[in-house]
Amino acid sequence: MADTWKVCSVCRKSIAFGQLYYACNVSTCNRKRTALYFCSMECWDAHLPEARHREAWAEEKTAPAS
Repeated sequence: MADTWKVCSVCRKSIAFGQLYYACNVSTCNRKRTALYFCSMECWDAHLPEARHREAWAEEKTAPAS
């Protein structure tokens, strides 16, 4: 899949180049080794129970153009 930038950390669906995706605002979720990416708000919500963040929100981002 040449048009895939990354895959969703929860459902494993493809995130294409230039597509909107969501990232957790918590720094431990955005480290180089763990870097979590979510294709939808539902997937981001599914991440919360196991992450146990005190205060977190999703940041809407756009994947690189290619």
